[in-house]
Amino acid sequence: MRLLHALFLLCLSFMAPAWVAAATKPITATTPVPLREVEGVHEYRLANGLQVLLIPDASKPTTTVNVTYRVGSRMEGYGETGMAHLLEHLMFKGTKSMVNVGVELSKRGMQFNGTTSADRTNYYQTFPSNAAQLAWVLKLEAERMTGANVSRRDLDAEMTVVRNEMESGENDAVRILIEKTEATAYQWHNYGKSTIGARSDVEQVSIAHLQAFYRRYYQPDNATLIVAGAFDPAATLREITATLGRLPKPTRVLEPTHTVEPVQDGERLVTVRRVGGQQALLAMYHIPALASRDFAAFEVLANTLTDVPAGRLHKRLVEAGQATDVFGWADRHAEPGLFSVGAVLKKDDALDGAQQLLLASIEGLAAEPVTAAELQRAQRQWANDFDKMLANPQRLCLALSESIAAGDWRLLFALRNRVEALTLDDVNAAARAWLKPANRTLGRFIATEAPDRSPPALPVNAAEALKDFKARAAVAAGETFDARPANLDARTERYTLPSGLKVALLPKQSRGQTVEVALRLHAGTPESLRGKRWAAEFAGDLIGTGTQLKTRAQISEAFDALQTNWSVQGDALQGASAGLSTRRNHLPAALALLGEVLRQPSFPQAEFDQLLRQQISALEQAAQDPQEVATRALRRALRSHYPADDVRHIGTVADDIAALRALQRDAVVEFYRTQWGAQHGELAIVGDFDAAQLKPVIAKLFGDWRSGQAYARVPMPPSSVTGQQLQATLADKPNATLLGALPLALTDTDADFPALSMALHVLGGGGFDSRLLTRLRQQDGLSYGTGAYLSASSFEPSGSVGVYAIFAPQNRTRVEQGLREELARFVQQGITAAELASARQAMLAGGNTRRANDGAVAQSWAAKLERDRSFAWDAAFEARLGTLTVPEVNAAIRRWIDPAKVNWSLAGDFGKQP
Repeated sequence: MRLLHALFLLCLSFMAPAWVAAATKPITATTPVPLREVEGVHEYRLANGLQVLLIPDASKPTTTVNVTYRVGSRMEGYGETGMAHLLEHLMFKGTKSMVNVGVELSKRGMQFNGTTSADRTNYYQTFPSNAAQLAWVLKLEAERMTGANVSRRDLDAEMTVVRNEMESGENDAVRILIEKTEATAYQWHNYGKSTIGARSDVEQVSIAHLQAFYRRYYQPDNATLIVAGAFDPAATLREITATLGRLPKPTRVLEPTHTVEPVQDGERLVTVRRVGGQQALLAMYHIPALASRDFAAFEVLANTLTDVPAGRLHKRLVEAGQATDVFGWADRHAEPGLFSVGAVLKKDDALDGAQQLLLASIEGLAAEPVTAAELQRAQRQWANDFDKMLANPQRLCLALSESIAAGDWRLLFALRNRVEALTLDDVNAAARAWLKPANRTLGRFIATEAPDRSPPALPVNAAEALKDFKARAAVAAGETFDARPANLDARTERYTLPSGLKVALLPKQSRGQTVEVALRLHAGTPESLRGKRWAAEFAGDLIGTGTQLKTRAQISEAFDALQTNWSVQGDALQGASAGLSTRRNHLPAALALLGEVLRQPSFPQAEFDQLLRQQISALEQAAQDPQEVATRALRRALRSHYPADDVRHIGTVADDIAALRALQRDAVVEFYRTQWGAQHGELAIVGDFDAAQLKPVIAKLFGDWRSGQAYARVPMPPSSVTGQQLQATLADKPNATLLGALPLALTDTDADFPALSMALHVLGGGGFDSRLLTRLRQQDGLSYGTGAYLSASSFEPSGSVGVYAIFAPQNRTRVEQGLREELARFVQQGITAAELASARQAMLAGGNTRRANDGAVAQSWAAKLERDRSFAWDAAFEARLGTLTVPEVNAAIRRWIDPAKVNWSLAGDFGKQP
C-alpha cells in the first residue's frame, strides 16, 4: 500500500502546478495528500485527518489564515446551549504557551475574529504577507486546536462579557423577532436554539463538560485550514506539516446528528412585546439543506421578493408607504433550514394590513409566478456578487467556511452553477411546494381537516449531490504589487480637469480585473447652507433613485448588467460622495452611468415620500437606542452654541422629525440645482484599467460640470464645552452605553499628532492589546466592546479624544470607575516601552494592510487630493512612529489630555439602579 501511495503522489505531481509537486517530496507519514483543485482552490489531506485548502493570490500583499471547525450550536446537548460560542471566546484567552491569544494577535497588528453559527465555528487572521508571521499564525492555530487552556479562571473572567454580548443583541427588535420565530418554527431540531445559548446554560456551564466538548470537536479530523492570499505554497505546506501535521489523529469517533424536523402541519404564531421605535413582521418556511438541488431556487425567490428597488415586497410595502424596509434570505445550512422574509414598519403603521400583503406576496407566488425578467435579474445580481467574492481572499475564506460546514467546500461553486442553471419551472415549483400556509411560522394557528403539507426536507449526502459537478477555470490572478507609499505615489498620475475636479489614476493588474472608484464633491458655504441640512441630505440619498432617462429599477438593473456595485450619498457638512466597484471591461460604461445618475437626476416624488417615511422611522427607532441617545446628547452639548439653522447644529429627535415633515421635494431639487458640481472635488480610480483610454471618458463626464454657487468649507473649531455629565434613562434596555469626548485644538500636522496616535492606540485602539479592553473585558469581564480613539482635522486645529463602552446597566458603577481609573493612570504614568513597541508594530502593520486594499487606496487618494497630499505623508507619519520614544509619547499625553475636562454621556435602563 505504501508503494501504491507513492505512485499516486508521483502521478499527481505531473498534473498539478510545480509547487504542488515540490510540496509532495519527500513523502513522509504526515505529507499532505493532494486531492483536487477547483477554480484555484487546492485541497489536501493530512495523515491526522486535517483538511487543507490553499488559495494562492500574489496580487494582494496580504495573507488570510482561516480555521473552520465543524461544530456549532447544532451539536450542543441538553443543558449545553451556548457551549460552541463560549469556546469561541475562550480561544482568545490562554494556551499552553500564551497567556492571552487576543493580546498576541493585537500586538502583531493583525485583523482577526472568530464567529460561531449553527453548523461551524471559525477563526481567521489577515496580515501583510510575511513568512515569519504566517509561520507564527500556523503555530498558534496548532496550539489552539488541542492546547487551549479552557480554564475555570478564563471562563469566569469572560462570563460577564458573554452576558453583555447577549444583552447588546436584545436591543434589536428584528434580531429578537428572528430568534423567537426560529424557536417556534422548530419543535425538535437544534436550529431552533440561539447560537449564543440560553442564559441559564451559559451561566451554569460545567467547566468539565466544556473541556470535554472542546476535546471532542477541536481536533484535526474535524477541521479545515484555509490559507489565502500572497504566500509561498510549497513552503506553507511544509510549515503546515511541521505544525498542525504533528498533531495526533484522534481515536474518538464523532457521531452524526440525526434529528429530522417533522413536516409542519399548520400555521404557527409568535408575538414579542418590547419597548422600541419600530414594528416588524417575519414569515419563515422550512426548506431543504444547502446541498439539495432544490435549494438554489430560494436564492432567486429571496431576490424576487425583497430586492431594492425591484422586489415585489419593496414595491408593494415600502413604495406604498406601508413599511420602511423589507428583507429576506435562505439558510445555507447542513440540514434542512428556513426561508425567511420580513418587513420593518414604523410604530404607528397598520401591522395587520402589511401582514396581509406580506403573506399574499409570498404565498401568492403559486398564482403569480416568478417572471423571466425577475429570474434574470436575480441570477445576474447573484453572479456579480459571487465574482466579487472570488476576487477577495478574506470573503472567499468565510464563504468557504459555510460550505465546509454544510458538507463539502465545493458546494459553494455548485450553488453558483445551480443558480445559473435555474429555469422558471424550477423556481416556481419550489415556491408551490414550500411557500404555503401550512409550512409557515408567523403568528397564527388554524385547524384544518385536510392539511396542505409540504414534502419532507431530508438530509442530502454532499458527495452524492456533487457527483455531476463540473469545475471551472480559476479566476485570473493580478500582478504582484508593491503597496508601499513610494510606489503608490510613483504609479499614480494626478491632474486637474477644466471644471476644477482633481483626478488620481492608479492602474494596476488586479485579481479578477477589478477596479475601485471614489468620487467626492464639495459645495456651499456656511451662509448658503443655512437651513438646508435636510435638503442636502435628501439630495444625496435621492439622487440615485431616478434620472431623466431611467427609473430606480432601471438604474439598478443597468449597474447589475455591468457587474458593478455602486453608491451615492451626500449631506451638508461632508458634501457628496460616490463609489464604484467594477471590472476593467465595464469601467467606461459604469462611469458613464454614474455620470447620468449624478448629472441628470429626476428626484421622483414617490421616492421622496418613501425616503421621508424611512428617515422618520429611523429617528423614532434611534430615540430608543442607548448608543444613539448617548451620541446625540453628547453632540448636542458640544455644538450647543450653533443656531438652529446652522448645518452644524444638532437638534432633538423631535426637532428633526418636525423639520422632515416640513421638507418639500422642491427644496431638495433646488439644493441640487444650485449646489452640486465638480469644480470642487476629487476623483480617484485604482485597479485594472488603461489610463489613456479612460481620460477622455472622465473629461466628457465631469470636465464641464460646474455649479453656480461658491464653495467654502464649513469650519469645525473645537468645542469649548468640557466636564459635562449627561445621562438618559431608557426603559427595558438590557444594554447601556457610556461615551466620553475631550475636545482638542489639534491638527494632523501637529508635531504631537504621531505621539498622541500611538498613545491612544495603547489606551483603547489596539484591540485585545489595549488597556481599556484588558481592564473592562479581560480583567473585570464587564464590557463586550470598549476602546478609545483620536481624531484630528487636516484643515484647522480641531480634534478630540473619544472613549466608549457598552455594558449591562447594573454594572454602571464599576464601568465608570474602570474607565476613569484607567484614564487617570494613563495620564499619570504614561505608557511603557513594551506598550510602545507593541503599538508601533501593530500600527505599521495596519497601514500596510490598508494600502493592500484597492478600495481603501482609492478613498485615501480622494482625501489626499483635497488636502494636496500624497502617500509621502503616510511614509513620513510612519517614519515618525518608528522613531518615537517613551518620554516623547508620555510628554504628549500630559500636554494634551486632562481627564477632568472629558465630557461624559450615559444612556441605558438605570431606573432600577440604587
